[in-house]
Amino acid sequence: RFLRTSLIMSSPIDVDYAAVESIATVTANAALAGLFVGAGLSFARGRPASVTPTYMLNTCMNFALVGGTFETARSLFTKSRGCDDVLTTAMAGAVTGGGMMAMYRGGRAAAASGAVVGFAASAATRMLLDASERATDGETGDFQFPAWSPLQIVKDETDEGELRARMDAAMRGELSAEEEARTRDDFMRWKMRRAGGR
Repeated sequence: RFLRTSLIMSSPIDVDYAAVESIATVTANAALAGLFVGAGLSFARGRPASVTPTYMLNTCMNFALVGGTFETARSLFTKSRGCDDVLTTAMAGAVTGGGMMAMYRGGRAAAASGAVVGFAASAATRMLLDASERATDGETGDFQFPAWSPLQIVKDETDEGELRARMDAAMRGELSAEEEARTRDDFMRWKMRRAGGR
């Protein structure tokens, strides 16, 4: 808090603190993921335990570099374009992919291929995330298939109290044969779902 206050008071530069926080968070998360991936790679490749910290550190730094570069580019493009959409994310992926390939492999061809792959991968990922966000129900967070899809999720809308009242009415003979059969089927489905949930 002191650092932020002193920066506000002494800095002539307009600092976007939300973007700085986002870049720091993404970089830290990527570095943490890199530690786990590095440990996994070390064990998967059968390396001795003494080499594992080196694998972890190298992968941590690489992941942090990629994550920080991507989020910095995305924040800059978002600020300059005034929106955060698929194109903004794809452009950040192109900058990250091109920069990483130029740094690790060298040459224009490597940078160009990295930029193309980064653009395509970032755009596809963003479109999938946007589609999954649109597909979830805003109130409950439950996933919903589009209405045109042949696959649909059947929700349990059977109220236990209402079902028991219908069963009592069926035992007293107050329901028609069709309603009684429907009640019996609903009760069997409810009973199976209840048994499966235990």
